[in-house]
Amino acid sequence: MNSKYQSFGLEDKVAIVTGATQGIGRTLAMALAEAGAHIALVSRTQSTLEEVASEIHAKGRQAIAVPTDITDVSQIHSMVDTVQTHFGTVDILVNNAAWTVTADALEVTEEEWDRTLDSSLKSVFFLCQAVAPMMIEQGNGHIVNMGSTLGEVTFKTRSVYAAAKAGVHHLTRALANEWSGKGLHVNAIGPCVTETPTRREIFQRPGYKEWAIGKMLPIGRWAQPEDFIGATLFLCSSLSDMVVGHVLMVDGGWIIH
Repeated sequence: MNSKYQSFGLEDKVAIVTGATQGIGRTLAMALAEAGAHIALVSRTQSTLEEVASEIHAKGRQAIAVPTDITDVSQIHSMVDTVQTHFGTVDILVNNAAWTVTADALEVTEEEWDRTLDSSLKSVFFLCQAVAPMMIEQGNGHIVNMGSTLGEVTFKTRSVYAAAKAGVHHLTRALANEWSGKGLHVNAIGPCVTETPTRREIFQRPGYKEWAIGKMLPIGRWAQPEDFIGATLFLCSSLSDMVVGHVLMVDGGWIIH
């Protein structure tokens, strides 16, 4: 396989990617495969996972589809056991999956709060916890958690998501503090607003483009899933081994103004 990503040194590494069937997760799973890694694809839907796995097989890499509800800790451990049995190890974990409610704080229900925190924060902790013993035993591993600009700044109707992603950012630092001396490299990426299939309807709302690009993004455009490939491959590789508990903002300048 000839790929511009092979220089990251990820040949035959084993990576788990959550939320791997669409958007950023699918893009990162494909990029890791192009960099030489074998991929365990995690989401809820078997058929869509199998489609992505087939694309990775076509690139000459191994891939398995492991349907998992990441809000269920028992399913998380079952998934990790499946990956370890199939590949023998886990070298990389990319915690990409999340869910959020968009609503005025006065209107958020307990169910929406719980679903957001369970999908976007609880799952990150227990996925990290599940792979850490294996990584500690082998003396090396890379974990990349997907944060957000809203982990650093806020805007209206996203209070619960902001709380969850701020938690992801600080959890990343806390886990790095505990595990970096044991060979684990735990970092995060902070995306800005990104054009994915689930967000395109929002981008078409009157005035949204003028607000997002005109006022919030100095770079002059919103992100595409491909914009996070370089940061992810870097943080998954030995090139970033001295980077500890860092949240790498890939946000077009969202938080600097």
